[in-house]
Amino acid sequence: MKYTSIAILSILFLGSCELEGVKTSEVSAKEKDAEEVEVAEESKKNIEIVDNQVYEEASDTLRLDNGIVITYFKKGTGKKLQKGDMIKIDYRMKLENGKVYDGNHLIKKPSIPFLVGWNQQTPGWDIALKELRVGDDVDIFLPAEYARGELGIPGLVPPNENNILSIRIIEEFLPMKEGDGIRIWKYDELKEPGDSIGFEDVVYLNYWVSSESNPRYDSSYKKGEVFKLVMGDGNIVPGLYKALYFAREGDRIMVTIPPSEAYGDKGLVDIVKPNESLFYDLQIAKVIKK
Repeated sequence: MKYTSIAILSILFLGSCELEGVKTSEVSAKEKDAEEVEVAEESKKNIEIVDNQVYEEASDTLRLDNGIVITYFKKGTGKKLQKGDMIKIDYRMKLENGKVYDGNHLIKKPSIPFLVGWNQQTPGWDIALKELRVGDDVDIFLPAEYARGELGIPGLVPPNENNILSIRIIEEFLPMKEGDGIRIWKYDELKEPGDSIGFEDVVYLNYWVSSESNPRYDSSYKKGEVFKLVMGDGNIVPGLYKALYFAREGDRIMVTIPPSEAYGDKGLVDIVKPNESLFYDLQIAKVIKK
């Protein structure tokens, strides 16, 4: 199995660290190469060996038939996770020798949001997370085929290397707004609120978008340029317009959009299947008022 197109999770959130004074040119230069694993030099620079880790005593172990092993250090009492749940996680991705190559600590964030069941990381993530509850603190052993596969990540993860995901499910992250089947989460913003978005305003976006079966099928970062739209111009799916009216310049938001507000029962050529929902991660880089 090959997973080099799956991005290192912390790299995707680098742009949320310093949002004050967002300019389109700065955002594009800073983030345009962040999408693909093979250019994940920031994570390579931040790689560390956990020499001084305080090891907790495991309380229980769950072994799945596929070789994934979940070792519990704390069992939560919250709801069991399922597809479509947005959660806040504190995580570290490690090799078996203890080297950490990914984690929210690398971007100095206490946690990051994660949407369960949408193939946003390697297959082992969603398989394991659906066994967990809010409040769980675990180590997850991921056989190579459920981690970075036969290609690994050049310079970070050797081919066919088993991985260990250390993760705390901190809490369920509830949407700031819901309506027409659309759900919106805001996870970062400017210190001083930026301009609101209105009809016919010009909006510059950094984004990536997934369908349920096709993770990150389109991305401004991959294209190397910020996406420009005019509110109401008909160039994006209806649900995304509706979501943007609740955002401001400098915001980072995540949005899930049902088929009725996306591509409906026709889908989008070979990219989005009929009756599939969409998931957007957006940074509102600039708003020019009408």
